[in-house]
Amino acid sequence: MDLTKLEPIPVVCSQSKLACALACKRKWWCKYRMGIELRGTERKDAATLGTIYHRLQCLGPGSEMTVMAEVQKQQTALMDRVNKGEDLDGNTARQAGMLTELYNKAVAMSQIFWERFPQPLYFETQWVETKLQVHFQSWPFLFEGTVDKILRDTSTTENSVWIRDHKSTGRSLESIFGGIAWSLQARIYRILVSPGYGVIRGFILDGITTPGIKLCKTDEKHAKEWNVPLPDAYLRRVKEWYAEKPDDHIRSRGIIYTEPMWSEELVYACNVLRNLQGRRGVIPAYFDRDVTRRECFAYEKQCVYHELCETDPKNWDALFETRYRFADRKEIENGEEKHEEINEDGTK
Repeated sequence: MDLTKLEPIPVVCSQSKLACALACKRKWWCKYRMGIELRGTERKDAATLGTIYHRLQCLGPGSEMTVMAEVQKQQTALMDRVNKGEDLDGNTARQAGMLTELYNKAVAMSQIFWERFPQPLYFETQWVETKLQVHFQSWPFLFEGTVDKILRDTSTTENSVWIRDHKSTGRSLESIFGGIAWSLQARIYRILVSPGYGVIRGFILDGITTPGIKLCKTDEKHAKEWNVPLPDAYLRRVKEWYAEKPDDHIRSRGIIYTEPMWSEELVYACNVLRNLQGRRGVIPAYFDRDVTRRECFAYEKQCVYHELCETDPKNWDALFETRYRFADRKEIENGEEKHEEINEDGTK
C-alpha cells in the first residue's frame, strides 16, 4: 500500500479531535488525518440514542414530532441501503429496526429532564446547535465546534451569555461531570464563542444516565389497563426508574469562567496538535500508539483501529480489502455542514 498517494485531511482543532490526539496519536492519525473508517455499518445503539436525545434537548419541549420525522428519514435512508444490497453484515437493517425504540427512550429521557430542570425564565435561547470556526493568528489551524445552546442572561446588565451542553451516558454521571471545570470541552467552547457573542459568563452541563428499560409487552399491558397510548405507559415506567435515585441519574451543573481564556493547560494541549501537524502526515510510524493501552479498550470496547496498529503497514492491503477503507475526500467535504467563520477580533 502506497500511502504517499493520499493527501492527508487538513488539521482542525475541535474538542473531540484534540482529546483523541492527546489519548492516542495513532488513532487521531487514522480517524482525523487520513479518514480511515470501517466498511459497512457499525451498530452503535448507545451513540444513536445519545444523538436523538441530544437533538431533543437542543430543540426543547414540543420538538418530539420534529425529531420523529428526522428519525423516520434516517430509517428510510438505511433501508434504501439494505434494498441496494449494501448491508453485508446485517447491521444496517438492525440499526433501522432499533431506531423507533431508541427514539421512544430518548423522548422519555428528555421529558423527565425537562420536568426536573426547566430552563430558567431569565435565560433566553439565542442560538441552537451553532457551528463555529474561528481563526486565531497564533495558531496554524482552525478551531471549530458545534455549541448546543448559547443563552442570553437577561437578569444582568452586562449582556453576558452562558454556553449549555447536553450529554447522556450509560455509566455513572461522574464520567460526565468529573473535571468539568478544566475539561477541553468547556475551554474550547469558550474560545469559540468569545469572539462574536459578548461576555461569556460560564458553562452549563446537563447530564442524564440512560435507563436499562426497553419498551416491551409490559408496557402494552399497562397501556390497555390504563387506557393510555403505549409511549405514555412506557414513560410512566421510566419515570419510576429515575424516581428511585434521581440524584444518581439526572444532574445539571454550571461553572463560572474564572481562569484566563488561554490557560497553560489548554495551550499545552493545542501545542500537541501543532506538533502533529508538522509531522509528515502519511507516515503512520510518526504517530505514536497509546502505550498505556487505555485507548485500545476504551468504554469496554476494542478500538476499531486495533488491527491496523498490530499489523505492519506493508501488510495493510488485505485489511483494506475486507475491513477498512479511506473515506472519499469529496464525501467528507460535502458531509461537513458549513460553519460560521469568525476571526478572533469578532469579525465574520
